[in-house]
Amino acid sequence: MPPIDYSKWDNIDTDSESENVAPPAPKTAPKPKPQPVPAPAPTPTTTSTTTPTTATGKNAIKAVIVRCQGDKGLPWSATTIPTDHPIFDNAVLPVPALLDFPVVVHRVGTRDNGEFGCLDNQAITYLHIDPISGMAPPAWQAGRIGTVIVARKDRKDLSPEHYEAIWMYIDYILDFFGHGGPPPEHLYKKEKFERWFVGYQKECLGYGREEWRDVAPLY
Repeated sequence: MPPIDYSKWDNIDTDSESENVAPPAPKTAPKPKPQPVPAPAPTPTTTSTTTPTTATGKNAIKAVIVRCQGDKGLPWSATTIPTDHPIFDNAVLPVPALLDFPVVVHRVGTRDNGEFGCLDNQAITYLHIDPISGMAPPAWQAGRIGTVIVARKDRKDLSPEHYEAIWMYIDYILDFFGHGGPPPEHLYKKEKFERWFVGYQKECLGYGREEWRDVAPLY
């Protein structure tokens, strides 16, 4: 898919030495909502050292695999995991927790192929931001993440569209940090996320993304 301009988020996409860098000064007013990302396009490069465990039948839970820059295949796609997958031992991420959308993640294990940015996974960095500082922990910043599975802690199915929604909503939140404003605490509410989601779905359909036509509500 066409690249998304992440340059304005350089303050969260750095090595650990820069984790205390302040957000840049405001330049323009924040945009009302992000533009929907295009449907994923294949990006063949290298493979993960570990393939996500898939499951079938009544013990299978729908999740999403989010590939790093150096991994082959779609940027993100649906997968299935068993109910006893270790992902469910992990803590819910901070901003999704405030939205009552209990997202957890699990590194698949991706071999570094030596190319610059091979293990970068910008979307997963976004999911880990702190709601007050807007910064992701050093362990979840660029260059060290690899391919990741995303699922719901409550073991409900997670669709690719719902994964995309939580990622893009946090991208929207980061606009406020990027323009030097205070934490947008008014956005850390389930009702705000639901309202934004309705508009985002309409925009996706306007872009001809028919997979969004029958997407279930967030809650």
